[in-house]
Order: sequence, then C-alpha cells, then structure tokens
Amino acid sequence: MADAKRARNNAMNGAKQDLLAEALAKVANAIFITDPHGRIVWSNSAFWQLSGYSEREVLGRTPSFLKSGRQDASYYSEMWNTVRSGKVWRGKLVERRKDGTLFVVEETITPLMDPSGNITHFIAIQHDLTLREKERERTHFLAYHDSLTGLANRAFLLKFLEEVISVAKREGHMVGVLFLDLDEFKGVNDRLGHRVGDRLLKAVAERLNSAVRKTDMVARIGGDEFVIVQADLENPESVQVLGQKLVNRIGQPYNFHGVKVNIKTSVGIAIYPQHGNEPERLLTLADRAMYKAKKAGGNGYLLVNQ
Repeated sequence: MADAKRARNNAMNGAKQDLLAEALAKVANAIFITDPHGRIVWSNSAFWQLSGYSEREVLGRTPSFLKSGRQDASYYSEMWNTVRSGKVWRGKLVERRKDGTLFVVEETITPLMDPSGNITHFIAIQHDLTLREKERERTHFLAYHDSLTGLANRAFLLKFLEEVISVAKREGHMVGVLFLDLDEFKGVNDRLGHRVGDRLLKAVAERLNSAVRKTDMVARIGGDEFVIVQADLENPESVQVLGQKLVNRIGQPYNFHGVKVNIKTSVGIAIYPQHGNEPERLLTLADRAMYKAKKAGGNGYLLVNQ
C-alpha cells in the first residue's frame, strides 16, 4: 500500500514538474536560468526570439552579450550585488539583439537556493517593453513636433527659444528669429489639391532644414507658417544673409511626379536683444515684419523696423 501511494505521489510530482517545464518553455515572457556564476544553463524559445540568438548560441554564456551600453557598470554592479545577497532584483534594461537592434525589457532576477541557503541558480524573467517604449517615445515626439513634416511645433519652438535666449544673455550673443509664410499657398491647394499641398510643405521643410546649421531650429507653427531660430548669432548681417538664402531656396521650382509647382515666401526677421527679450514678443514682431514683406510684394525678407 505504501509503495503504491509513493508511486502515485512520484507520478503526480513528475507530472507537475513536466507541466512546469512545459509552461516555462512556452510562456510568452523570455526566461533564462543561470548557474551561480551567471552562465546560462537553460532558456526558453521566447528568449531566443527576443534576443535573436539560438539556444546553442546562449548556452554557457553570461547575459553580458546582450549589453547595449545604455547602462553603466555601476548599474550592473548594483544588480548583481542584490541577487548575490539572496534578494530579488527588478529593473529596466535596454538590451541589444544579435542583429544589432535594441529592445527594452522589465527584468526580474530571482535567486534560487538549496535547503542550506546557498544560491544554486538565478532565474531571469524578461517582459518586453519595446513596443510600449516606442509608443511612449512617439507620443512624446508628437507632443513637440508637427506630424506632417516632423519639424518642431510651436510648443517646442518656444521652449528652445527660451533656452537659447538664456544662453545668449550669459554669453553676450544675439539670437535671430525668422518668420516665414509661403506666398499664395492657398492657390496651390485650390488648384492642385491638398495632397500636392502636403507634399509641398514637406519639401519646403526639407529645404529649410538643409539651409540652416545643426545648432539652429526649424519649426512649423501653422498651415504654411514656419519659424527658424538662429542661435549664437554674432552680427545682424548673418541673419539677413540667411533670410535671402531662404527666399532663394524656397523659390526654386518643385516637381512632384510630373506636377510642377512654383512657390515664393515672405520672411520677417527679429533679433534678440535689440527687438525684444521674450520669445513671444520676438515671434510677434517677426510675424509683423513678414506681413509687411508680403504686402510689399512678397518673395523677400524684411527686418523689424525696416
């Protein structure tokens, strides 16, 4: 009787172990188990899929092959000090796949101990956050950028302008603000449709980006309104040179799959500190100068008070 009961218990325990092994192997979360020295002794298919490495390629290696460089040595030191003391570690890691792309995981590492309290293994469970992180980054991007052109939007522009003015105050530089409005853009939309109009706005954005320095900012703040902030300006002549450059570059013909488009632009220019100290004030003055340039016939630039 005792032998039969023992056999049933062994069978039940064996079935439970088989079920646990199958669950770990097939669970959606990436899992790997290491020995006390951190060498991988087992991993599941979700881990192979997430990392891009095969079972054979990871066996016997420490997880350091996944390092992306986004976490410094102290981060890993704190992690291992925690788990080697017998405690559970939880944290976010940016890892690198075999193909070089990055992925983000929320990882939990749990020490496994024998009856004497000695650590025999570590089990790491990774929850893939890559899609969530990308969505979060995109949400943040859209909060500060124009969805059509990818340029900075008004909120980002004001933030940037405030920062460069603060630096200019300390270092004695000037800041140029150029307000651009396309001449007769509505006519393009009316004649050729909004699809061509959108392509034109994207092409204008590309030309503006290629015309400025990396330290400058190009923003789209309205339908066909753009603003350029020229940081670290040394003299007023430089911003006027840029104004003429923009007029010339925007005025070059566009061709969208056989559809030819010609557009001009009017530019208003304000300079910190001679025309104002506040971002909104400089934008308002540059906007007014732009309208004066447009009333004068367009296709040109005008400095405030000219």
